[in-house]
Amino acid sequence: MGKRRKPKPKTYELEIESLSHEGRGIAHLDEKVIFVSGALPGEKVLADRSFSRAKFEEADVKEVLRPAANRITPKCAVFGICGGCSFQHLSSEDQIQAKQAWLEDAFLGQAKTQPKHWLAPLQAQSWGYRRKARLGVRFVAKKDKVLVGFREKKSGWIANMDRCEVLHASIGEHLVELGSAIEKLSIKSQVPQIEVAVAQNSTVLILRHLEPLTEQDEQILLACANDLNVTFYTQSGGADTVNPLDKPAVLTYSHPDHDIEMEFLPTDFTQVNFKLNQKMINLAIQLLDLNENDEVIDLFCGLGNFTLPMAKYAKHVVGVEGDLGLIERAKYNAEKNNITNTNFYKADLFKEVEGFEWFRGKTYNKALIDPARSGAIEIVDLLPKLGVERLVYVSCNPATLARDTAKLIELGYKLDTAGVMDMFPQTAHVESIALFTQ
Repeated sequence: MGKRRKPKPKTYELEIESLSHEGRGIAHLDEKVIFVSGALPGEKVLADRSFSRAKFEEADVKEVLRPAANRITPKCAVFGICGGCSFQHLSSEDQIQAKQAWLEDAFLGQAKTQPKHWLAPLQAQSWGYRRKARLGVRFVAKKDKVLVGFREKKSGWIANMDRCEVLHASIGEHLVELGSAIEKLSIKSQVPQIEVAVAQNSTVLILRHLEPLTEQDEQILLACANDLNVTFYTQSGGADTVNPLDKPAVLTYSHPDHDIEMEFLPTDFTQVNFKLNQKMINLAIQLLDLNENDEVIDLFCGLGNFTLPMAKYAKHVVGVEGDLGLIERAKYNAEKNNITNTNFYKADLFKEVEGFEWFRGKTYNKALIDPARSGAIEIVDLLPKLGVERLVYVSCNPATLARDTAKLIELGYKLDTAGVMDMFPQTAHVESIALFTQ
């Protein structure tokens, strides 16, 4: 792919007509579509062009000449510069309504359908919610300073930020102290990133370093860890080089309504918004209408985030996941929580699976799937063969959910209920949930 070339400077005066599915304002000028970051429908803005193609251009708001009635003042000082958020100029309530509209458009556009029932949007906390993140780190020689934060929009530079309003406070309020500690390291120019994993009981920071740490470097990090009440892990190469700098942390989150505590490793996938995750679990169980006779299959089960709570209300639940480490942790968490009516299996759900023990000759009357952004078109085809009559589909991409919905309808399922969930407030990310029945 060629390098993105910077176009000649140009400033437009634009009338914003609508909002794109990425949260950008849409305008038209000289038979071109202009996507404007930071603009809202109904506004008149001055915008600087940032990208140009034959049929469309991209621009960034320079000045709002006529603000929309629902525009608010962003909470973050670097909003518009930092690439971590795109929606702080809209209230959380208006954000989720926009996401609901995008989901409706996706269903109508690709599946030519709408759900029989729309759920009220599911929301939890809008600030300080983010517990997993990858932060960039950069030593800026001209300023003799280490910056820690998210990268700037359309740039590899690190945003110069003192705090992050969406990160959990255990790290979001301490970016300056973290940068100051890294400044003291002998290899400060060889630290490119930090992976953040915040549990309910502790915070882990995985420091990626391209050169070995000295003994003094390690002492500096341990002192920082003590000051910030965090645990440092280090990573010198691939995932197998992630190790605690001192003692390992035991990371947990809970499903209090179901009396379950989950343990996980700092490198494991977990939902970034714990409070929304708890609400999402409850909603999924409600939509599945579980009872003691149900045989349930949970595809893309991960750590057992849905599997274990569902097992409290079903006869038996099978979890299937492609990552062996996650399967091992799921089994451990089942044992830890005294849940005996689950089985977990490793399988690549994007390949042939009909010969596996959990598939061959088995039937499940209910299912839950929670795939990655690419969706689950490969596994959707197999649901009728498994006997699935009631399906809850959790999605992080309206486009692939709508595509898979069209396939499910073709297979004889009906889209009964759907709605959006605000897993990533202040961003254009859309999490949604849908119920399909036969």
